Amino acid sequence: MARIRLNQEQGRLWVVVKFLLRLTALSLPLYIVLWANPSFDFIQYAVRDSVLSLTQAVGIDAEVDGFDLKLGTVDGAVTLNIAADCTGWKSAVAYVALLLAVPGISNRKRLIGLAGIPILYAVNVLRIAFLVWVVNVMGFGYFRIFHEYLWKLGLSLAVLLVWYVWLTKIADRIKPEKFISY
Repeated sequence: MARIRLNQEQGRLWVVVKFLLRLTALSLPLYIVLWANPSFDFIQYAVRDSVLSLTQAVGIDAEVDGFDLKLGTVDGAVTLNIAADCTGWKSAVAYVALLLAVPGISNRKRLIGLAGIPILYAVNVLRIAFLVWVVNVMGFGYFRIFHEYLWKLGLSLAVLLVWYVWLTKIADRIKPEKFISY
């Protein structure tokens, strides 16, 4: 069988195609978890407690009831539920898929990259604490704008930023000046 020879531009494109195929394959566990619908109670409690500690540290009075945070707002009492999707587990799975999808990286560097998961957890806790602050100060009417639009994009950007830092600083796979120039 004859080998196909690729020029430099085709070679770069082939690397991107391989990355995207690996990323797609590594995304399958996300769908398996969604189908299996496991309990995320332990993560929900951890996120709820972290958010509660942070919001109380800045002077917001909130109470907990299960996965609910109950707080007073300018509009009256409001209950915010820390659902399984609020834990950021999908962001962590997407981040791990990105770590594994990059070809030619040593397992040691991939393990170091797992340090990004606690960073994403912290960003997620800050995200929820900020939403609690918005609801407390501005009222529940502003919740949807921040939750549905700004913070979903913000968390996605955080995943990409943490991965980019790993890719350029730890994995040393792509030089930042070349990555940005494409």
